[in-house]
Amino acid sequence: MKIWKEYLAPTTVLTIVCIVVTLALAGTYQLTHPVIAANAKAAADAARAEVLPSGKGGYSPVDCKLLDGVADVYDADNRTGFVITAADKGFGGELVVMVGIDIDGKITGVNVLEHTETPGLGTKAMTESHLSQFMEQGRITNMNEAGVANVDAISGATISSNAVFRAVDKALLQYAQIGGANQ
Repeated sequence: MKIWKEYLAPTTVLTIVCIVVTLALAGTYQLTHPVIAANAKAAADAARAEVLPSGKGGYSPVDCKLLDGVADVYDADNRTGFVITAADKGFGGELVVMVGIDIDGKITGVNVLEHTETPGLGTKAMTESHLSQFMEQGRITNMNEAGVANVDAISGATISSNAVFRAVDKALLQYAQIGGANQ
């Protein structure tokens, strides 16, 4: 009887508590997972709509071979363009950029999603004035030639601004590889 009170009873109670908590957690996950997935998709589509405003109806993933540094490719459901997420190494680490490209091959928006660049210095490469250069200069002129020309680097943040440049360039190359809207 002493063994039951000192050793087996606490172990049994603790095991029952763990089983009940595990079942409660699994049930909560089953109830909340669809809501969380729907919210994540809505947030991702809202971010895509920022860089490709003409595609607000929704976005679908494109099944294609991704180039190095490209995370994903989405096609606007209304066929007005693509949203491509690409990454490159900045000064502080990986820098992730979302780029909207319309059916004419023109960049419609650039948004830096993730970075670990130095605040106040490297983050200058994420300002609206710097990113707007890509919309003015970046386009596909020929499906064999993709790229961005005449985008100025930020003095003091050259590594960060070059990382943004390379990520946008990767997105344009990916767009050219999939053949734009004529895939």
